[in-house]
Amino acid sequence: MRSALQTSPWTYDDFTGGEIDPARWRIMSIAGADGETHQYRDRNARVRTGNGSLELTVNPFTRFHDTDPRQNNAKQMYRSVHRFAVPDAGLLTFEVDMAVRTYEQIPYNLLDAFGTVNLFDLETGVVLNAAATNDTVYAVVERLVLPGVTRPADHYLHRVVLDVPTEPGHEHGYAISYRAETSHVEFHVDGRLAYWTRLPVPVRGFTAGMALFSARDLSRYARAQREHGQGATGRWGPWRVTTDVT
Repeated sequence: MRSALQTSPWTYDDFTGGEIDPARWRIMSIAGADGETHQYRDRNARVRTGNGSLELTVNPFTRFHDTDPRQNNAKQMYRSVHRFAVPDAGLLTFEVDMAVRTYEQIPYNLLDAFGTVNLFDLETGVVLNAAATNDTVYAVVERLVLPGVTRPADHYLHRVVLDVPTEPGHEHGYAISYRAETSHVEFHVDGRLAYWTRLPVPVRGFTAGMALFSARDLSRYARAQREHGQGATGRWGPWRVTTDVT
C-alpha cells in the first residue's frame, strides 16, 4: 500500500509588500483576432497590495471591444509567473481567499461583472475558475480554442452555480484541487466540497490567476447593454499551494 507524502502548504504570495511582485505576477496578455498582442489591463484600474492581500478596483470598466472577446471580457487579469507542475500520482491544490464587490451589476447575472480565481493550462486549453458576483458564487470549467492546441469541436464551457450564500464584499476561502491519475477536479468553498468534475484531457501543469471580468455575449448584446457603467472590486490572498504525492 502506497503512503501519501504531503508537502507543507507553500505560500506563493502573501502580499505583504507595497507593490505587486513582478517575480510572481504579470499582466495577462494574449494574441487577439487581429493578430496583435493585447494586455488584459483596464486604464481605470486602481491597485493596492499589502496586509496579506491584493485589491483591484475597476469602476467603471473601460476595456471594450465589439467583436473580439479577448479584447473585451477580461478587464484586468494577473497571471502567475510560475507554472505549477501536477504530480504524476497525487493531488495539487491551490487555496486563496477572495472577496468580490460589484457596482451597478445586473442582479443575478453571472456575466455582467464578476471576479475570479483562475487556474489555466495553455498546453491543453483547460480553464478552471471560481467566480463570484455580489449575489452568486459559481464554478467555471472550460476548454478554450487555442491555435495549434485545440479545435473548435474541443471547446466547451460549463458554469455551475454553487450552493454558497454570499453578499457584496463577503470573503470566501476557495480551494481547487486536481488529481492527474483520474483527471478529477474538486472545488471547495469555505472548507466544504461544492462541486467536482473530470476533465477530458490530462493536465501536466497550471498557471494561477486573478481577474475582474464582464463577459456578456458580444453577438447578442450591443455595447450599451453590455457596458452600462458597471465595475467591481476584487481582493485576493494569500495564495497557497499544496502537493500530495502518493
